Amino acid sequence: MTLSRIRKTQLLVASLLALLLPAILPSQETAQEQKFFEVEIKADEIYSYKQLKFTGDYTSFESPAGYLALGRTEKGVTILIVLGGGTVTITSPDEMQENFAKVFPAHPFKTAFQTLYMRLHPQDFENAFAEFPLTKAPNEEALAKAKLLFEERFRTSYHAGHRAMFPPVKTRVMDFQTAAMGLITTEEGYWLTLRRLSPWASAYPKGFVNPKQR
Repeated sequence: MTLSRIRKTQLLVASLLALLLPAILPSQETAQEQKFFEVEIKADEIYSYKQLKFTGDYTSFESPAGYLALGRTEKGVTILIVLGGGTVTITSPDEMQENFAKVFPAHPFKTAFQTLYMRLHPQDFENAFAEFPLTKAPNEEALAKAKLLFEERFRTSYHAGHRAMFPPVKTRVMDFQTAAMGLITTEEGYWLTLRRLSPWASAYPKGFVNPKQR
């Protein structure tokens, strides 16, 4: 092959790469970013409900009626904000009840809450709430309250900057605002956490493995 032909071949290869690389690189970037998702609270994701109930590993709640907001990503819902108020009931594993009693006045502990900010995997949302009847109910006051809670709590768990990361499947973070105990935050997943924030106290030691998910 002559030098001229070699140069022509090199130019052809370079031209093909210049055409193909822009198509290849974005797809690689997209694949790398799949675990980070845009999420916000929008006016068309405000709903009314009646008799909302949820039972977790050690935390359950019910709310007779009110508004809730959903934080939906392209892969599904990862944020649920309950504005209607209700009651939360919290228990603990048997081996942790003595430590639990140092933080909460009774076992099981049941109290009223005003709001709930909940993070979960879209698969868990589908399993727990997809069949629950929700009615779209645009409401400016509910939207404003939901956005405020979102801004206050979003960066406390499972995020990368302003984008959402999904908690592992079967992992739920729940932040209850209560009159009796202030803010109570719990995470139920492979590890179990339960804290009140003011004054700060933890019912479980760091790294305590959830007996129901061992």
